[in-house]
Amino acid sequence: MNDALGLSLSCESAAAGQAYNRAVDAYLHAWPGVGPAVDEALVAAPDFALAHALRALHAAVYMRRAEVTPAIEAAQRCAVAASERERSHVSVLADMLLGRAAQALDGAQAHVARWPTDALVATMPCGAFGLFAFSGRLDHNQARLAYLRRLRPHYPADHTWLLTNLGWACIEAGEIDEGFEHARHSIALRPANGNIAHVLMHGHFERGDAAAGLAFIDAWLPSCPEDAMLFGHLHWHAGLCEIDLGHPEAALSRHLRQVLRQLDVAPPLVGMTDAIAMPWRLRLLDLADLPWDRAAAYAQRHFSNGGNVFAEFHLAMLAVARGDRAALDAVNQRLQAIADKGHAAAPVALHWSAALAAVLDGDTGAARQQLRLCHAEAARLGGSHAQRVVVDRTIEWLDAA
Repeated sequence: MNDALGLSLSCESAAAGQAYNRAVDAYLHAWPGVGPAVDEALVAAPDFALAHALRALHAAVYMRRAEVTPAIEAAQRCAVAASERERSHVSVLADMLLGRAAQALDGAQAHVARWPTDALVATMPCGAFGLFAFSGRLDHNQARLAYLRRLRPHYPADHTWLLTNLGWACIEAGEIDEGFEHARHSIALRPANGNIAHVLMHGHFERGDAAAGLAFIDAWLPSCPEDAMLFGHLHWHAGLCEIDLGHPEAALSRHLRQVLRQLDVAPPLVGMTDAIAMPWRLRLLDLADLPWDRAAAYAQRHFSNGGNVFAEFHLAMLAVARGDRAALDAVNQRLQAIADKGHAAAPVALHWSAALAAVLDGDTGAARQQLRLCHAEAARLGGSHAQRVVVDRTIEWLDAA
């Protein structure tokens, strides 16, 4: 058996190989069906290492923590009898899933230098929540684009995963016209792709063309299953367009009707950041009766002990919006612990939380100073530029106060 790009699979069951390939395809395109296809593969081939690894990865994305370690351990056991490529694949996933992010980023780059078309490993450094974005590097957008340009010659010209990610990387690195070219090629080849719809929304955002972005996503979303991982997040992007078009009430209505309604089908980091970032932006526009309690309940369910730097950045907003100084202090303590371990993004997030604490205290001078320090290196926080623009909006709000 081979995967979709011809790499051999240590699996004697044709049914298992076919199910695994469907699972990988769904995962790479943010489309439903990953879990059932992985289950099908493992019923047919219980010792299929890569299927166990994908089960672990999918569980980690949805923060089903109790499933991650058993699945990756099964993958490691089964990989002993697999090929060198599959052993390396499992090893890189294990590093990422078990919290060794820097080692995973190095490992992923070394792996794809040998096996560039192993797309599941190749995708780990990509995206707004990928290993490059959350590395703390100031130049992660440029590093990701260079990485994908090295991969490009190894893929077919019509490979939608490569086109999607190359489009995203170009847009985030400021090469917007090239990014649109790749993205439009990709969506023409495969419209049923949540990731490419997401890339195009970022492209419209960076062009400042909210009307075109809203028209595109409202036309595309009816074709998107409501259990697709980015369904709610794409509505979040539509809400940003509505804000930019001067319709914050419409953005709030969409947030209540679509984003919050579908939180339980979103990956928790996506859901939590969306649930907090939209009402924060609406708060800056003086809207009242915002759904902070629903955001807090979701955050408590999934992030009661905090999260990575990007999660803490959002939890700080939630704490201040609710006037919860104890929660903000807890964010600071967790960020300081991450900073003490050497992660370069944590000091930037500490400037953010210090600014918000100053807002609570009514010290606008200190808030402005801390926000400027945060803004100077905000790229280290990860996520996307569209998400980090919340720093700019907060500065504008404070300056206008």
